[in-house]
Amino acid sequence: MQTHATPAVATESDSVLKQLPKLRLALPEDLEEVLRMGRQLHAENGLMPLDESLMRQEAEEAVLRKRGGVIAVIGKNPIEAMIFLSLRRYWYSKNMHLEELLAYVLPQFRKSNNAKALIEFAKSAALKLGLTLIIGVVSNSRTAQKVRLYQRRLGEPSGAYFIFNGRTGT
Repeated sequence: MQTHATPAVATESDSVLKQLPKLRLALPEDLEEVLRMGRQLHAENGLMPLDESLMRQEAEEAVLRKRGGVIAVIGKNPIEAMIFLSLRRYWYSKNMHLEELLAYVLPQFRKSNNAKALIEFAKSAALKLGLTLIIGVVSNSRTAQKVRLYQRRLGEPSGAYFIFNGRTGT
């Protein structure tokens, strides 16, 4: 049984949340667009070299709902934004948590509410599953702005990430 307290966060009314863009689970026919967006995300914010075959394998498994991962998207032709969530556990516990592997909004849609909708989808999934959500920002581009968005939606951060001898983006 997990006993983690949810932080007190300013919540929006249901009517405001209902106005956010709707997400849908990615389908097999979305795979090539998801991969194209993954390459674009990597070009903007990748930390390690891109392995196309591994990216395809992970995305296929998530789209087919294998191994506890799921990709949810906003839009179709084009997909405007996506989030990849995965069931994981820490090395010291049998308890699962929901982990965000990526959240990405195409540049032409960044002045929308898509990023807010991605975060709200992740929160909703964690609540429905009764799991802790591990979600955050690892970026060297507009980091403070991204952290403020996450903080407004999720509350105070728990720790920080540091990258030594590397940098995100190209």
